[in-house]
Amino acid sequence: MSTRVEQYRSAVLTTANQLTILRIVFVPVFIILLAYHEIGWALETFVAAAITDVLDGVIARRFGQKTSIGALLDPLADKLLMTASILILSLPQMEFHNTIPRWLMILVICRDVFILLVSLIVVVMIGWRVFTPSPYGKTTTAMQVVTVLAVLYVNWRNITVPELNILFYMTGFMTAFSGLHYLIRALRRWPFNE
Repeated sequence: MSTRVEQYRSAVLTTANQLTILRIVFVPVFIILLAYHEIGWALETFVAAAITDVLDGVIARRFGQKTSIGALLDPLADKLLMTASILILSLPQMEFHNTIPRWLMILVICRDVFILLVSLIVVVMIGWRVFTPSPYGKTTTAMQVVTVLAVLYVNWRNITVPELNILFYMTGFMTAFSGLHYLIRALRRWPFNE
């Protein structure tokens, strides 16, 4: 019996999955640091979380640690981190010097909810599918990470950078575009001819 438990642990608790779980743990830490306006520490926590995102993927591919639990946890960890970051950095109540525009926060959350709903519909209608991230989705995530890093940095330095607006619009465009692309991909899998 203990051999089965050990096999299960070694299959599930891979190094890649442990890094993903660590990223999930970083989310409440990041939120608490922002709530107390510890911007420098929040910035470092976000960077550490972003590094775990890169490392878990590299390790999973390089050392054959791709698992079904990892395929579920990794995007969940990404969404938790990015949604929490963008939401908190857009709240006027937090009284940050620089904030993410509310329209961008709404766009990001609506896209993520939309993708979740489409995924659920596909799973219910067709069965479980692993949706590999598209290049547009990866670019969107990268743009959102850069946006959060930029807003954290300018708040930490207490400076105003008008060019941030360009970054906000670029991130908004990629967020909307990748959501549309995701819908098109899902519709192509739809069993219209069955």
